[in-house]
Order: sequence, then C-alpha cells, then structure tokens
Amino acid sequence: MERDYTAQAEALSTEDLKEVVQQHQEYEPEAVQAAMAALEKRGEEVPEWEPAEQAQPQRETLGQKINGFLQLFVPQQNYFVTPILLNLNLLVFIVGALLGLHVLEPDAARLVDLGANFGPYTLTGQPWRLLTSMFLHGGLLHLLFNMMALVNIGAQLEMLIGRVQFILAYVLCGLAGSVISLWWVSPEVNVSVGASGAIFGMFGLLLMVLLLEREMDWKTKQGMLGSMAVVIGLNLAYGMRDGIDNAAHVGGLVTGVVYGALLLLRSDRYITQKYSAVGNSITMVTGLLLVYVWFSLIPFTGKTRYVQVVEKIGQNEQQAMQAMIAMDKAGENVKAEEMVPMLANGIALWEESENLLESIDDAPDAEKPRVAAMLDYVRLRKMSYQMLHDDLLANRPLLHQKQQQMLGAINHYAMQLQHDNFSEAASPVITNDYELEQKIKGSDGKPWAKQTLLQLATLSMC
Repeated sequence: MERDYTAQAEALSTEDLKEVVQQHQEYEPEAVQAAMAALEKRGEEVPEWEPAEQAQPQRETLGQKINGFLQLFVPQQNYFVTPILLNLNLLVFIVGALLGLHVLEPDAARLVDLGANFGPYTLTGQPWRLLTSMFLHGGLLHLLFNMMALVNIGAQLEMLIGRVQFILAYVLCGLAGSVISLWWVSPEVNVSVGASGAIFGMFGLLLMVLLLEREMDWKTKQGMLGSMAVVIGLNLAYGMRDGIDNAAHVGGLVTGVVYGALLLLRSDRYITQKYSAVGNSITMVTGLLLVYVWFSLIPFTGKTRYVQVVEKIGQNEQQAMQAMIAMDKAGENVKAEEMVPMLANGIALWEESENLLESIDDAPDAEKPRVAAMLDYVRLRKMSYQMLHDDLLANRPLLHQKQQQMLGAINHYAMQLQHDNFSEAASPVITNDYELEQKIKGSDGKPWAKQTLLQLATLSMC
C-alpha cells in the first residue's frame, strides 16, 4: 500500500508526531523520518533517533508482493475499520453469488430480495434497506471499483481522524446517500445498490480536513486538494451515465463535507483522533435525525405508490386463493362450515384490493390500462366468492352456469394481465350486473399470475 508519508506527517498534530518518533518501533522508518522532518520544520525539539542500518533495497519478491496485497484485508493500528468494511462487502458479494446472484449482471429482483434500496419497500416499513443497500453491488466490476476507492481513501483518512470517526462518518454518509437517491428518483421506481455514497462521503470529509486544518502549509495542501478535486470531478462526471446513481454520490459527498467541517471545528482545526464520546453522540444523533426528516419528506406517489399497491394486491390474492385451493382439494366433499369462513375472508381481501385500486389516481399513463384490467379482475373475483359463499349457505349447486361464466371471465382477464395485452381489458370497469353480463365471455377460469413488479424499475449503481 503506497503512502505519502510527508503529506500525512504534515497533517498530524505536533503531539501525534512526537508520539510517532517515541514509538518508532511500531512504524516504518520512512514514516518516522517524515515525522521528524515535520517537527523540525515547526521548530520543535526533535528526539534523537537512529534508524537501524538497512541493507541495500532489493527487488520485491512475488511472495512479498502477495503478502503486501493480503495486508489490505488485515486490520492494523491506523488501518482498522477500512479492511473490516472491505471484507464485509466481499463477504456479502460471495454470499449473494452462492444464493444464485449473477456475479457480472445481477438481476434487480434478486438484489431487492437481498436488501437493495427499492422505494416501494423502503418507504413502506423497510427503512433498513437504506443501510443494507450500501453492502450490495451490481456486479463484480462495480464491487472492485468501489473497493479500490475504499482502500485508497481509507488508508489516508483513517490514520488522520481515527477509527471511531471513520465508521461514524461512513455510516452517516452512506445513509444520507441512500435517502437522497430515493428523493431524487421519486415518484419513479429505482433499485439502488453500492457503497459509493459512503465512499464519496469519505472523500468529502478528507477534503474538508485538509482544507480547514491549521498546521499544514498551503503549498502542500494545494497539490493534495487539487488531486482530490480532479478525482471527485471525474467520478461525478462518470456518474452522469445511465445506470449510475449520481444522486447517492452527491448526497454522500455533501454529508462528508459537512461532517468534516464539524469535526475540524470540534478540534479547533487541529487534526486528531481524540474526540469526546458526548460530542460524537450529539453529532451522530443530529445527523441521523436530519436523515430521518428528509426520508419522511419523500413523497409516496406516482409509480412508487402504484408498485406498492400492486404488490399488496398480489399478497391479498395469494391469501384469498387459499379458499379456491381448499375447495379444489375437497372436491365433492366441500363442507359449508369449513369453506364459508374462508370465502368470507377472501371477500374481505378482494374488497380491500378493490379499494386500493380505486384510490390510484396518479398511475403512469402506460399502466392505466393494467389498473382498469386489475380492477375488473378483482371485482369479478369478489363477485365469484360472494356467489360461492351464498350458494354454500343455501346448499345450492356450486358450479352452475353463471358461476362457470364468471370463472371464464376471470380467466379472460388473468390471461390479459399475464401477457400484457389490454386491448379488451381496458374498457370501463364493472359497476353493475348488466356490465357483468357483458364481461363474462371466456373459458377455463385460472387465477391471474402476479406480474413481476420490478419490470417498472431500473437498476442504478452507486
């Protein structure tokens, strides 16, 4: 892992530099020499230290290179949180692959199953997706690029601010990036994954630390700040491409800038790893509260709400169809005392679905024919269940002509919903018996197979 010891020494406080020299056994000779040079430059008394006589540098062997690479994954004194985050991201990716997730082009639906940030779910009782999506990635290349950036920024920043501040800032910036991503795409539907919001936050934090600290000379700062500005700018420009969640990048970056400014104000603009637990708690609680407020202000409308309603209707259908499955198994031995309660529950579920569909007034134009077809389908199902319920109570034959026609009409709509063909299903919804008679033309009566909701969503990587 290559490090600019001179720049890092310039960024440390005088007290920390003296500690490096005093505990020189724990540091590489180049780091100790850089610390001594920084102390001398500040006019401080430099403790005596003689580096051990070193042999002439030899070409690094393959074994040494492999060992150096493996050290990236091992927590060390000033590089502790970064390898843990690196290993956690890799572990999540491996587990996903073992569960069937494609390693190059993962399916959006599978990513949602594993915890991706998906508005219709995140906004309706699953806010934990704001966190879990930070450890999921849209393929091997996405993972590798993010982990290279994490190691690069972590090796520089963690030794300056310490492991506590690093993990607090990482989590807060990642959460903020996830929330900004949701807010930006709303009311559209998006599946968002990736650690870039948090990583951009670390870049923003380091930018402010270097900009505001008071001990490093401006000439040294200029070069470092210029390099960082170029890296951030190039990444934001790359994020303008389709499929890249730049909103999460910007959200994380801005949060990191604010966090870095507050951190330096708390330390009187000196770089240190020592911050009070009380100050940390206040900073984190305030940050989380602001994230929550922004999250609560995201509108739950348009395609986001439509997809959630369709999901709920699908769940209702699954539960309601248990009555039909039970009747099919019972055959001619159907007992009214067993089936009537199940049918009554099914009627209530179909009615709930009907009310949900009637409440949709801002569905995407392309989905309005589907809404009309689903509403007719649900109303037919409710009527069919009510007819079966009444026939069982009255001890009448169940599959009489009208019920068979009803099941035929239900199958008609189910097939159109399944195959996205609404040329006939998009006609006005059923409101009375006369319109019902116009609809009940079809055949065999199979239930509607619920559509994959994620066809309305796009996958964005951050």
